[in-house]
Amino acid sequence: MGVSVLRFFHFIAAILALSFSASVAAKAPTSDYAGDDGGYLVYSVGTIRIGMDFGFPYRRIAAPDGSTVDDSKGEIEPKLGGAFTLKIKKPDFTGVETGHVVARRLPPGRYIIENFAFGGQSPVGGSVLWSSEKPFRIEFVLLPGQTTYIGSFMRSPSFGTPLQAQLGAAGFFVVSDQSARDLPIARARVAGLPPVTGQVTDVDTLGSLALRSRLPE
Repeated sequence: MGVSVLRFFHFIAAILALSFSASVAAKAPTSDYAGDDGGYLVYSVGTIRIGMDFGFPYRRIAAPDGSTVDDSKGEIEPKLGGAFTLKIKKPDFTGVETGHVVARRLPPGRYIIENFAFGGQSPVGGSVLWSSEKPFRIEFVLLPGQTTYIGSFMRSPSFGTPLQAQLGAAGFFVVSDQSARDLPIARARVAGLPPVTGQVTDVDTLGSLALRSRLPE
C-alpha cells in the first residue's frame, strides 16, 4: 500500500488533525526571507479533477557550510476556497490540473520533504488520517541568489483509476515537471526572478504507490 490509514474516534482524530495543522502553521514562514543570501523556491500545487486538501511539509536540514540546522519550515498545500466547496482559490491555471504557483524566498541550504498528510471520513464513520506508509525523502538545494524549481504537486482522486483497488478513497499525488507552465507565472509574479535550476524528483523511484510522476493509464 502507498498510504497508511489510521482510524480513530472522532475526537482523537480531530485533535491530531488540529495538532498537525497548528504545528505546521506555527512553523511556516510568515514572510519571505530578507537576507542578502536568499534564494527562491518555486513550485505549483493544486488538484486534478476535484478539489482535495493535502500538505507536504518541508524543512531546511543543512546550511550552505554543511552545518546541521532544523528551521525554515513550510508546507506545500493548495489554497482552497472553503472546507465544503473544496475549490482552488483564485487559480493561476485550470484544466486537467487546477492550481497556483508559489515563489517563496528562503535562506540557502539543503531542504527535505519526508511525508504528506491529509484527512477525511471513513465509509463506516469516523475521521481518517492518511500519511505515507513507505518512508521517502525528496531533497532539494537552494543556492544564494538563485531559484530552485521543484515541480508540480497535484492530488488526484483514485476512484475511476487503475489505483482504486489499492488506494480506495485515499487518492494519490502526481509530482512532475511543469516548468513550461509554472516558470512564466513565477517570473510575472517576481520581478527579476534569479536564474532557475530544476530539481524535480522522479518520485517513481521512491517506491510509494501514492506518489506518481504521471497519471496512471
